[in-house]
Amino acid sequence: MRIVFPDGAGCVRTPADLDPLRRLGEVDFYDGTPADRAELIARVRPADAIVLDYSTLDAEVLGHCDRLRFISFLGIGYASCIDVAEATRRGIVIANTPDYGATSVAEHALGMMLALTRHIGAGFASMREGRWEPGRFQGIELRGKALGLVGLGPIGMEMARLGAGIGMNLLGWTRRPSPERAQHGLALVSLDELFSRSDVVSLHLSYTPETAGIVSRALLERMKPGAWFVNTARARLVDNAALADLLRQGRIAGAALDVHEEEPPSQPYPLLDLPNVLVTPHIGYNTAEAGSSMLRISIATLEAWARGERLHVVN
Repeated sequence: MRIVFPDGAGCVRTPADLDPLRRLGEVDFYDGTPADRAELIARVRPADAIVLDYSTLDAEVLGHCDRLRFISFLGIGYASCIDVAEATRRGIVIANTPDYGATSVAEHALGMMLALTRHIGAGFASMREGRWEPGRFQGIELRGKALGLVGLGPIGMEMARLGAGIGMNLLGWTRRPSPERAQHGLALVSLDELFSRSDVVSLHLSYTPETAGIVSRALLERMKPGAWFVNTARARLVDNAALADLLRQGRIAGAALDVHEEEPPSQPYPLLDLPNVLVTPHIGYNTAEAGSSMLRISIATLEAWARGERLHVVN
């Protein structure tokens, strides 16, 4: 079996990390993103199995992969990078790595929420540019405010725990409501109610064809003028043109975004230039602990598949 990492993997720290996979077959590890589509195709063409970070395996790319039978996606949102219908049609099994970094992503979302509502980034930039403007950066206390969580999977539930820990009142929406999701005093509500009542909305949904664009202009317009929006999930869940427009008009107080429609974003990037927006380069998952867990789970999915078993298979 030939196992290919076509775009590297930040969770691989040393060559020894790949030793368990070398016991399964030959491993091609490419350190870095392919320069173009042709290079991506050249890298994946001989693969029996692919461990995928961020490259796009659409129908055209998959059409060049005659030997491919398994894809292990490093992360949760596999549908943003893989044409799942085409892969399934070709008999290619897809697995992901659920629960690898719920705490890491939730902690990053909490950090972004605190930085946004207390103007920490803007205050730092002001001081670095030689200004002293303490009166300019009045923030809000989060204790007693309503935190709306869109998505109550492992990350959303971890965010609920953290929000409750600083005294926030929790509202939540999930596609699969159950009593078990209503933890930490969380109240399950409709999306319309969540967006209209929340002081902070934090997004924790996986990207799928069903959730694409779920945060519409109509939902965003329901937010209170003093409310804040945080997205550490996927950019394609949101009407980002509408978000930029409402932020520009002051209809929403601010937004913190760790995910972007293009990564890296092309220029100009309207959201980057808005003074009430905080952005980071998709690093919510990027901790040493989450990386170790991600690689361990990915290797386990490959080992299971090699034995004829299914672990975290999504198609």
